[in-house]
Amino acid sequence: MSFRQVQVSGFPAIALRSAELEAVVVPGLGMKLTNLRRLRGREWLWRNDQLPLSVAVPGASYVETADSGGWDECFPTVAPCAAPGAPDAPLLPDHGELWSAPWDSAVADTAGGTTLTGTVLGSRYPYEFQRQLSLDATEPVLRVRYRLRHLGGESFPWIWSSHPLLNIQPGSVLELPGVRRVRVDAAHGRPDVRHGDTLDWPREITGAQDGLVFGDAAGAPWAMKLFADIGPTGRAIVTDPRRGERLEFRMDPVLVPQIGVWINCGGWAPAGLTPYYNLALEPCIGAPDRLDQAVYEWRTAQLLEPDEERLWGFDVWLPGDADQEDGLR
Repeated sequence: MSFRQVQVSGFPAIALRSAELEAVVVPGLGMKLTNLRRLRGREWLWRNDQLPLSVAVPGASYVETADSGGWDECFPTVAPCAAPGAPDAPLLPDHGELWSAPWDSAVADTAGGTTLTGTVLGSRYPYEFQRQLSLDATEPVLRVRYRLRHLGGESFPWIWSSHPLLNIQPGSVLELPGVRRVRVDAAHGRPDVRHGDTLDWPREITGAQDGLVFGDAAGAPWAMKLFADIGPTGRAIVTDPRRGERLEFRMDPVLVPQIGVWINCGGWAPAGLTPYYNLALEPCIGAPDRLDQAVYEWRTAQLLEPDEERLWGFDVWLPGDADQEDGLR
């Protein structure tokens, strides 16, 4: 059997394992992934040593209570905001409502690999959201598949973002093949950059001409949330040259058209905490993080009609040196 029950910080969890990879999920914490790695490789998911895993509270601030690291899902918004068309209703919650909602889960072995399915019902809007995580039986790949179904009688706007926080080190390299321009959602420690600015990637971020190389955490602190159309290659790559490992997102740009990039070089943390050093690389549908801005300003939000079903997904590759020699890159 290629899955087993484990514990993460005292919470029941499920560890999926293939011949190449291991992924660990805590169903009771919004189906949060806490670990993703090659069996003898580096851990790719960042863990916040200042904010431990804790029971999720619906409606609470995500950044103050649940920014513990790992990989969450954000829907129907990322940043808290007024619901479009309902300005007098309560704000849509910080990082959406999935991270604090109760999910149903089931795990199974199939001929193609091991699959963990999580399903959750919406609170503010009538929907069913499902995510399947599958470790391929033979390849070093995590396949992530989503299904969204409308369960009510009125259409509603939405955006979705995966939210994997990655463990990066000085010298790590971020590449977005085919991306030439990015749009700024938020910036900290960068007075030269404002919300809505469009910048050359990565030259106007760090001065580099190709990939963005992360500097020493002791350098000048800054943080920035950026969005880009993923482009025809549908790829986003993080490389750790010290370990000879990389993580690569591969997506269909028709189904997953945007990529969110949160770069935090010691430039941001909630009040009372030491600023972080991490990276969020986020395949997403719609931008920026606030649903109301995605509807009225950037005009990238989606509309889910009654009885409509949407399907999308992407793959996460964690090739090793032998895989690179075989030309997977």
